[in-house]
Amino acid sequence: MKQKTKLILLGTVFAVMGTIYAFSGYQYDNACKSLLALGNECAGCQIGESCKNITTNTFTFSAEPNFNFAMVGSTLFDKFEDREVSFFNVPLVCNAAPTIGCGSRAKPILTSFENSPNVKEAWLNKAGTTIAIVWNEGLDVVNKKETASTIFSEHKLNATEISTEEYSTTYNSFKTHEGWLKGSDVDKLSKEEASIFAKRITNTIKENTDLSVTHLEKIEQKVSDGFYDFFLNYKSINDLGNPNSYKAVLKDVISYGNELVGKDVMPSLETLWSSCSNISNSSKSCCNTGKGCSSSCKGADDKKT
Repeated sequence: MKQKTKLILLGTVFAVMGTIYAFSGYQYDNACKSLLALGNECAGCQIGESCKNITTNTFTFSAEPNFNFAMVGSTLFDKFEDREVSFFNVPLVCNAAPTIGCGSRAKPILTSFENSPNVKEAWLNKAGTTIAIVWNEGLDVVNKKETASTIFSEHKLNATEISTEEYSTTYNSFKTHEGWLKGSDVDKLSKEEASIFAKRITNTIKENTDLSVTHLEKIEQKVSDGFYDFFLNYKSINDLGNPNSYKAVLKDVISYGNELVGKDVMPSLETLWSSCSNISNSSKSCCNTGKGCSSSCKGADDKKT
């Protein structure tokens, strides 16, 4: 009798767990399919995040787990090569423009490295896929490993040291510094990203209004300036992953446009947001692959399936 009771209880536990798992999977799957965050079908694409961390489909973020921009937990290195320059694969591709790195996300990380007494220089390649750390002379491998692990973990950025096979090619590219940006120079990427947003949104305004070229040019500059200011002066890293931050800029643009050309001429916030949040229908969704987004999702310029 006791044995039978145990079996019944055990079966009940598994049934409940299965129901929870199935429901959670449904919730995650639907959240992935419906959430369009800064140019990706799945908010984690291009930044190495997994769809399973998304818990909502309403553009609001729950406290735990919380979706953050390119924040995937601690970085630990199983092994660490003792080199003058270390290179790390990082998920810092710009969501709005998959061909460049995200300057606003990368800048505080590079700054932390540059402020370390163990580091001489810190660089990001323009593509946003690799960080280069030039170590101070005489530093042993233990301190190098500890410094890298600590800083990447503090910024909740998943980083992996590049393979031995890749090192020579990457180092030769880095020596010329062509296509690499140091420290605050990544603000150039933020400016380029803001410009991309501005062109996309202005095109949407052009398609939905009869505004003159002069007015469109003024509005495009307003959009570009607004996003660039946001990228340079956001208060929290969470702001970078929160669509409401971007919508706030768009609201200012609509107000500016209404003052410029007359009330109710500008397209709605929803219309402008759709042009801001959709890179391309060709973007693959990591939600349907069961893989990590960094390896499964492609940007708008990548037409491969």
